[in-house]
Amino acid sequence: MNRRACLAFAIVSLIAALSRGSDVDAVVRLLDSRAAGSPRRYAAAADEVAAAAARGLRLQQYVVAVFARDGNPPAAFRLDARKLSEYHAGSADRVKALAERTGNPLAWYLVALDIGDTNLLKRAADRGSVQAMNAWGTMCVEHATESACAADAAARLLAEGLSCFRRAAAAGDANGRYNLGMCLSSGFGAARDDAAAFDCFRAAAEAGHPEAINAIGGFFREGRAVPRDLAMAARWFAKSADYGNAYGAFNYGLALRRGEGVRRDAQAAVEWFRRAADGGCEEASVAYAAALFKGDGVAEDAVEAVRLFRAAADRGNAAAMDDLATCYALGRGVAADERLSLEWKMRARAARGDRAAGAWLEQTK
Repeated sequence: MNRRACLAFAIVSLIAALSRGSDVDAVVRLLDSRAAGSPRRYAAAADEVAAAAARGLRLQQYVVAVFARDGNPPAAFRLDARKLSEYHAGSADRVKALAERTGNPLAWYLVALDIGDTNLLKRAADRGSVQAMNAWGTMCVEHATESACAADAAARLLAEGLSCFRRAAAAGDANGRYNLGMCLSSGFGAARDDAAAFDCFRAAAEAGHPEAINAIGGFFREGRAVPRDLAMAARWFAKSADYGNAYGAFNYGLALRRGEGVRRDAQAAVEWFRRAADGGCEEASVAYAAALFKGDGVAEDAVEAVRLFRAAADRGNAAAMDDLATCYALGRGVAADERLSLEWKMRARAARGDRAAGAWLEQTK
């Protein structure tokens, strides 16, 4: 049974116990598009799920209540707190009871997200939920790449993460293929293999995975596994951007700003940077601020540029810290201040792992 059929079967099992019937594909699309960085598909699926929830279907009410907690949930899930509380109260116990009674992996996955239980997430992954496999694998890789993680522990975590992604990819899951490609392209859990990574991205891209499409653009831009072709890279970035993917929009903006594979268009580049920043791409926010600072493709506004640089710097972006240092050094958008300029330079170095810079910052507190 293929991945979609397996997931559909799991959802049908939930629906049989919790509702009168529903559009199974909408729930599948919601889960898939949320992980794939496809906001348009996510919003469309959310509209269908929210409509089913409004008709009283318990599973859909639970899904709405859980995913409404996202930092930037789709518009259909932005209900008032009372309604979300009603949805959760009327469905949570039923989904949890079903998970305990039947061991349904999708139910365990949703419950794990609801209560933040990593043990349940691992259980859902072990029992066949590709969403849980991807989530658990991603968690393993993130922990392994933290600076405080010991080498032996990191190796074990990377191996486990890679195994999760291989299982999801083998089930035909596009997110699993994308995640496996990311591991292979970075050498996480296995030797770096650009050709195999490209094959993973291509398979995911054929299923319409926006982040995989963006990754293929990166391979053509860098000449990894394929001949360097900036025009081809720009086309892939534009395709990802058309899906609403923030990183595809950022990379397409870079191509326009640099004139790589497309005619240089500073104004269009700024618009794509703005869209990408609105979609949560930190690098795009910094690029948009830089355009404002220089007046490149947009009216110069150093004060607004400083505000954006500071916001990104406060979130730990090293490039934004460097830009703030420049603003203080030049006295543009902010009063000139040599001490603050030096401090932001050192913060940028510390953010990139410079221990001496970190020690200097500690001494000057």
